[in-house]
Amino acid sequence: MRLHKTIILLLISTVVSSSFAYAKYYRWTDENGDTQYGDQVPADAADNGRVRVNESGQVVEQISPAKSSEEQIRDDEQQRISKIERQLKEKQDNYDRVLLTTFNSAEEILQVRDERISLVEQSISISRERLRKQQIELVKLNDSRTRFIDRDMEPPEWIENNENKVLSRMMGIERYISERGLELEKLRKRFGEDLNRYKELTKRSVTSR
Repeated sequence: MRLHKTIILLLISTVVSSSFAYAKYYRWTDENGDTQYGDQVPADAADNGRVRVNESGQVVEQISPAKSSEEQIRDDEQQRISKIERQLKEKQDNYDRVLLTTFNSAEEILQVRDERISLVEQSISISRERLRKQQIELVKLNDSRTRFIDRDMEPPEWIENNENKVLSRMMGIERYISERGLELEKLRKRFGEDLNRYKELTKRSVTSR
């Protein structure tokens, strides 16, 4: 019987201790600068920061004061900048990884660059030849128009139609040549950056050994 009472007392003690352990007590500073304790923080002091303590007065949680609008804006901006910096670093890391796995040497980068540039330059050369032929065709059409005018005759409609077609083709070829020229600039710039970065990465790798 005495053992039964002891067990009951132990159970009650455990329940009470658990209640105290999970109870929420707060400590905060009021508007007069005085330290206050309680299980609830007044609304007018909720934004000033507080700590949660246990029944022994030990701090179990620190609750920071509410941020001002200026502080919140500054924190949001810093988070935005940090996110951008992380994204840029990830992008740079991926770029470096691809660069090192694609090329085995700086000479290989130069070789691939020269091959790509050569293909574009050949395309430009072919297009310029096409443009030259269209210019010759346009001169012939102009000569035909002049002959009709010299005879006081109205140039036939087919001359103007063909001239328009030739001019349209010439504009398309010139646009293509211009685009390929921009592509050449981008190729030279990109491979130049690739070459410099590759040298930097491989030099760093050798130095760290």
